[in-house]
Amino acid sequence: MAKTLRNKFYKELTYKNLMKAHKLSRKCKGYTKEIILFNLKQEEYIMYLYEQLNNKTYKHGPYTAFYITEPKLRKVEKAKYIDRVVNRWLVDNFIKPLYLPQFIENTYACIENRGMHKACLDLQNMMKHCKRIWKNYYILKMDVKKFFNNINKNILVNILSRKIKDKDVMWLIKEILFVQKRTVGIEIGNYSSQMFR
Repeated sequence: MAKTLRNKFYKELTYKNLMKAHKLSRKCKGYTKEIILFNLKQEEYIMYLYEQLNNKTYKHGPYTAFYITEPKLRKVEKAKYIDRVVNRWLVDNFIKPLYLPQFIENTYACIENRGMHKACLDLQNMMKHCKRIWKNYYILKMDVKKFFNNINKNILVNILSRKIKDKDVMWLIKEILFVQKRTVGIEIGNYSSQMFR
């Protein structure tokens, strides 16, 4: 994989790729009112998104905020479904191919064919290995307090721009990141936020 991303925006901007992003975004969530309404006119919505992205007139919509309490109290900001399709298209076509090959094999969150269950299995295997070698071992469980809430978006954009040299992709990243007009804190509910962390 190339070390930088150049001139890919319009190559990946196809009806087929946007439709694929829609189908992946609705997976396991297809019975919500918002997705059912989108499905009724999905071809029109996908063409609308295609035109908006092609002309660079796309504007990310506002978020709906709600709170979850498991495993702890968190504020989640949810984008409209049409914006989630764009997030999925951005991540799957540009961010993942560029950054996933650089992740260590023990990176699990939000990565296809890894996830929580594989993390548990790998941890169990590592514990058995450590038990055989050292008999006693320690596990450190930790969480970075308010991690998403403290990410500086300007610093994030600078880090991303080191590898993403495609100005059109950077335009879309900035459109998604700065829709709320704040420079600190990324939205927990965005698919792109999972990769940007």
